[in-house]
Amino acid sequence: MFAVLSAIVPIFLVAGAGYGLRKGFPLDAKTLSTLNIFLLIPVLVFESLREERIEWGVYGGYIVATILMLAAMSVVLSVVARLRGLQGEMRSAFMMTMFMNLGNFGLPVANFAFGEQGLALAVIVMVCGMFFQNAMALFFAHQNSHGAGRALLQIFRFPLLYAFILALLFQHMDWDLPEILDRAIGLTAGATIPIQLLILGIAIAETKLETTADVFIASAIRLLVGPVVGWLAATAAGLEGLAAQIFILQMSGPVAVAMAVFGVQFGVRPAYLASVVTWTFLLSLITVSVVLFILLRVY
Repeated sequence: MFAVLSAIVPIFLVAGAGYGLRKGFPLDAKTLSTLNIFLLIPVLVFESLREERIEWGVYGGYIVATILMLAAMSVVLSVVARLRGLQGEMRSAFMMTMFMNLGNFGLPVANFAFGEQGLALAVIVMVCGMFFQNAMALFFAHQNSHGAGRALLQIFRFPLLYAFILALLFQHMDWDLPEILDRAIGLTAGATIPIQLLILGIAIAETKLETTADVFIASAIRLLVGPVVGWLAATAAGLEGLAAQIFILQMSGPVAVAMAVFGVQFGVRPAYLASVVTWTFLLSLITVSVVLFILLRVY
């Protein structure tokens, strides 16, 4: 149990520091998020994968498992939305809660629980997941307005995908960086996870919590149904051992902070999405701890 708590509790402590700082100072969360998306995450992806030898089958397995996961969760949420009579922007926001926090939650948990190899695999899951997540989330955010196609093209503005491709080139061509550049990249990558957790705490501090039934239904689906579907998707995709553990762990996390950002940016129930992000993060202290405990015992 100590191994589980030592992987989960530090995340809440650092995020709590971000929460406290935001309550005391007028921090600019948007600037920090831009720094995270356009510099820190791409550098971490490159640094984590460029020297980590991973079989090609794992990449393919993660892509298949991610597609299966998102397809299954889409069906579950669509059925529940229909039963709840959700329409328009509310239905779009409800559907957007399927997307889990693969970055500023999933990466540190994987790192603390499974070490550098676990972090490298979690980065691959993040790259696969964030590509599909951003595409689908933008579709849901725009399906009640025009310009969805143009919005989807914005995915290719994010450097994460290009950092991933560059890392694969370095990995399989056995290229090395000059020592000066190597150290600079290492320093930058090392700052990524702490800043991600601070951003998470800042985002929570800026949220006015809602306590409606739809908030808690979406939270329950993300935290309780998500891990089960993740396990089924990993099994169907043929993932085994550590690769399966990391995928299931990543699929068990809270709703991605990016969904609250999209809600504000595109006017899709921002208060609702921010509330689900916050509640799932707080409740994940319990649910993800249970999932991690099971993963450490079963696999």
